[in-house]
Amino acid sequence: KLDSIASKGHLAMSDIGNLLHGYGKTAAGQVWDLSGKVSLREVFEGTPKATDIGEENLGLSEKKWVSWVIILSFTIIWSLALIISNIGLYLAFYIAGISEGMAFSLSGILVYFVIIPLTLLCIYVDGNLNRTKQMLRFGSTKRALILILGIPLVITIVDFVLNIIYTIVWFGIFGEPSTNTDLGTSWESSNIEIAFLFISVAVLTPIAEELMFRGYVLDAISRKHSDWTAIIWSSILFGLVHIDPFIIGTAFIGGIFYGWIRIRTGSLLPAIAGHMMWNMLALSWTYL
Repeated sequence: KLDSIASKGHLAMSDIGNLLHGYGKTAAGQVWDLSGKVSLREVFEGTPKATDIGEENLGLSEKKWVSWVIILSFTIIWSLALIISNIGLYLAFYIAGISEGMAFSLSGILVYFVIIPLTLLCIYVDGNLNRTKQMLRFGSTKRALILILGIPLVITIVDFVLNIIYTIVWFGIFGEPSTNTDLGTSWESSNIEIAFLFISVAVLTPIAEELMFRGYVLDAISRKHSDWTAIIWSSILFGLVHIDPFIIGTAFIGGIFYGWIRIRTGSLLPAIAGHMMWNMLALSWTYL
């Protein structure tokens, strides 16, 4: 249980390492290398997997090819809805005389009032909403700190290092990427404009994308394939929806981490929190 790995009643960084790596070649060791069916939640909390408590991830079809058609169709519909809604709202605000930066931020906030319900609809039709609700459970304070702070901080640091390597390789092969970093808002903009941009990019975007790609797509693929197949393909789809060639690679790398930790913890919280940390870092460093 989590209480047994806390040092004198409080959580230390060494405990995070123990949580991720486990204690030797026991059930916890299987968590690290994906060789077993044990999840972090089972090992460290004694909580059964969702499939043991009546939260099976049910799909519309037993056939693999039909299931893939559904997954790809939902992903395309989701992506088109995001793009069309975002452009439509942005143009409406811009035509109404709102500044470019504020129009981008407001459209980026309001679009998720469409996208998040659409994501939940995908899960309802081809998944299990109760299972998703279970994966969003905070539980005890100590558990919540591990899931939304400890683990996300570790994976964000590793993700950052790997992205530096990826960027160096990209520069060496293709030169400087042509990514457009102008969002119409900078550190010289008004406080409310910056705040709205952070809410859009660093809060709502990670919630919606993790619900879709680690809450729906990954689980839908894992019904028919292995954990690693689900992690890799959900990461590929996650990368492709970002369109820009350079960003596709960074999103794919992040998707591997978020998918792996989602399966190992049985929770969406570390993926959402890690995604928020990454977007906040990228927004502060690159776009503003």
